[in-house]
Amino acid sequence: MIYFADVLIFFAFLLVIGDFFAMSYGVFTVAGAVFFIIGTVLLFSLMSAVPVFFIRIVLPTYVALTIFAAIFVYLGYKAYRTKVRMGEDSLINQEGIITSDISSGKEGKVLINGEIWTAYSDEDMPKDTKVVIIHVDRKLRLKVKRL
Repeated sequence: MIYFADVLIFFAFLLVIGDFFAMSYGVFTVAGAVFFIIGTVLLFSLMSAVPVFFIRIVLPTYVALTIFAAIFVYLGYKAYRTKVRMGEDSLINQEGIITSDISSGKEGKVLINGEIWTAYSDEDMPKDTKVVIIHVDRKLRLKVKRL
């Protein structure tokens, strides 16, 4: 039975290494982790006396790794479910600050999310005015209005 535990641990390492070369999306790594846990628990439970370091080091490590894995799976699933926003859709209704004066019929500059964009408006707006984007034209100029 001890050899079975050794085989499980060896197979666990093979699965983790195999995940580097195969497109398994982490399935081999998860299976390897499960086999590793089962193998080490079997190995230590078959021994006549369970070493103290198993209870003080190995068992808490398994619990911590399980918690971290659950957190990463949750965050990965949450990221997978979020809708990707890009292009014009991501700019509409964003708030920004004017960095250079905008005159009616003339362009100015607006700071939005750390980026400076060319903007225009139907009304005059001085520097440091808070604005919201209402339209993006084909030249990537932003039409803004006061917030």
